[in-house]
Amino acid sequence: MNFKTLLLGSAAAMLVAGSAQAADLTVAEPVDYVKVCDAFGTGFFYSPGTDTCIKIGGYVKFGTSFGNRSSDTDLVGNFNGIYPDSNWGNFYTEVSIQATASSVTEYGNLTGFIDMRAKTGNVRGEGDVNDYINASTNSAYVDSAYLELGPLKAGFFTSLFDFGRGYNDTGMFGSDSITDHIQLTYAVNGFGLAISVEDARDRNAFGQIEGQIDGLGPYYTGGQDNVPDIVGAITYASGIFSAKIAAAWTHQAVSEGAGAGTVFDPIQIDAEDGWAIGGGLEIALDNFSAGDRFFVSAAYGDNANSYTGIAGGTSVAGFLGPLDSYDAASASGTSWSALASYKHVWTPQLWSSLSGGYAQFDGKNDLDGFTVDAWRAGFTTAYTPVAGLDLVGDVFYTDVDVDSYGDDLSGDGWTFNLFLKRSW
Repeated sequence: MNFKTLLLGSAAAMLVAGSAQAADLTVAEPVDYVKVCDAFGTGFFYSPGTDTCIKIGGYVKFGTSFGNRSSDTDLVGNFNGIYPDSNWGNFYTEVSIQATASSVTEYGNLTGFIDMRAKTGNVRGEGDVNDYINASTNSAYVDSAYLELGPLKAGFFTSLFDFGRGYNDTGMFGSDSITDHIQLTYAVNGFGLAISVEDARDRNAFGQIEGQIDGLGPYYTGGQDNVPDIVGAITYASGIFSAKIAAAWTHQAVSEGAGAGTVFDPIQIDAEDGWAIGGGLEIALDNFSAGDRFFVSAAYGDNANSYTGIAGGTSVAGFLGPLDSYDAASASGTSWSALASYKHVWTPQLWSSLSGGYAQFDGKNDLDGFTVDAWRAGFTTAYTPVAGLDLVGDVFYTDVDVDSYGDDLSGDGWTFNLFLKRSW
């Protein structure tokens, strides 16, 4: 055997041995890396192994407030009910976790969205009345959640009637309500047509009653039957203009009928039909100053107080101590509101806004002779030192005058809100 034959034989032996060892190795599975999804905007990524795009967001917000409320009666109550002599609102922390899942289907885009929130609270201790402690609510709640397939949207989200409350954190008087509802939308050439069926209970609609209210006073019977609200809207957006006109039919208000108020002859509570109409307009003023915006809206309602700001999300009732939102929503009468808000961008990191609004109510039926006039002004400044972090100061003044069957009541108050917010 010569040297050449020996060399070739050794090489062949090594190849055979190497092949045998390679056969014993486990074949690595391909890695399914997370991929960016740009079909629905920024921040989305594909859920591994699916065609669903996911986006995760949220914020942490820490805030405080202080102010003062005064009146010639107990109309508006104290700023801080637990500490009557204190004008400080103490501190709170709010968190939000938001998730969006979207995919393309033959029927249009399929989307699911949730915004889960939790907020700390401050309550009085259960022991000695002088021993006050801070206690967290320690409970999460659904701020909004919906599913959407093409033109169909259903869930718990902003009412179709709403226009926004201006460029401020507190908000001027107006609907500003989140309701459980189902909505159908059609859009073409900048125009949008939409109709929705909404749960009136999310607007504090009066229910059925048999007996005393809160176990006190006269006896009642009747009420309304939780008939859903019907809301329609037309929107338009083109160039610097964005506009919306909305109308609603509702069955929330009630009035007192006959009855002596005894257990054998209770006062009859009768449901009242109602309606509301309103509109909003936003103008982009980038030609004047980059980022500047102007917004104006107005609404009128008959037996529809939660649509005009007498009751509802940002309401006169939310400021008045004795008049809670439940009573205000069910009150029979006409009301209207209007607001204007201007936002000026000083630098890319700093902007301010000035807002003002008015709301008015005239009672009818058993509330004939009861009127409410209220106005509010607010100033907001927000500073963003780094991306994702906002420092916001929001100060507003509210004045309310009530004519209660010839008795003039008045009250006013101011509040300053300050908070830090980290969003992602």
